[in-house]
Amino acid sequence: MDSKVAELLLGFNALTPAQRNEFTLVINRYIEGDLITKDRIVRESRRDFGITKVDLGPTAQVCRYCGK
Repeated sequence: MDSKVAELLLGFNALTPAQRNEFTLVINRYIEGDLITKDRIVRESRRDFGITKVDLGPTAQVCRYCGK
């Protein structure tokens, strides 16, 4: 299994049943959606997460999910 897939699976497993259900609904909307729907879902998730810029300090690493 790819390490990114394994990491996401561990995160999914840590969710409550209600959170798993919400995630499944959103990911299915994303997979089945057109480009505009996919873009809207990504923008909403970034907004709801509340972070638009991440200060990683003196490291050259970036977040593998948002690229910041």
